Amino acid sequence: MFHWSPNTVTDWFRFAQQLIGEVVLETMENYQIGGIGVEVEIDESKFGKRKYHRGHRVDGVWVFGGVERTPERKCFLVAVEDRKKPTLEALIEEFILPGSIIVSDKFPSYEDLEGKEDFWYQHEVVNHSQNYKDPITGACTNTIEGTWNGVKKLVPARKRTQEGVKPCLFEFMWRRMHSGRLWRALLEALATVRYV
Repeated sequence: MFHWSPNTVTDWFRFAQQLIGEVVLETMENYQIGGIGVEVEIDESKFGKRKYHRGHRVDGVWVFGGVERTPERKCFLVAVEDRKKPTLEALIEEFILPGSIIVSDKFPSYEDLEGKEDFWYQHEVVNHSQNYKDPITGACTNTIEGTWNGVKKLVPARKRTQEGVKPCLFEFMWRRMHSGRLWRALLEALATVRYV
């Protein structure tokens, strides 16, 4: 159609991905999801593990995320160094509005979230070793599990490193933020570019 060389296409793709990353970083400064009575599912997922112990060894990277259980499915995704309680609690407070209903599995780092002083959230837990959906509260993490599936399709195996995964996470969040108006949002982002 345009008869561009593969190198030109690659350069433009990288430029667009970098631009999207900058837009997401600017947005993330005050970006929070959830709110009073809004359910937010949280989870962590490993990017880069090998299936059936085949192929070259990949250490991979852990990603922590949350997604609203609303039609917009607003989300946040962050590559993390560790999954320890202080790390995840800090991210919860940074990205989830007080008054939200947090839904998680029984991962040890999420234990006693409600017992923490100044923790302004309700916490529902599903024990995946017993049920996929809590029979009493109805708590489940299907939305975030489905989100991981979509994100992992966007992240090539060679980019499943601490630095390589970030542009892909930014792209996924940007696409989610601008669902239904991607082209317009890209043009708006391009309009902010200053050539020197």
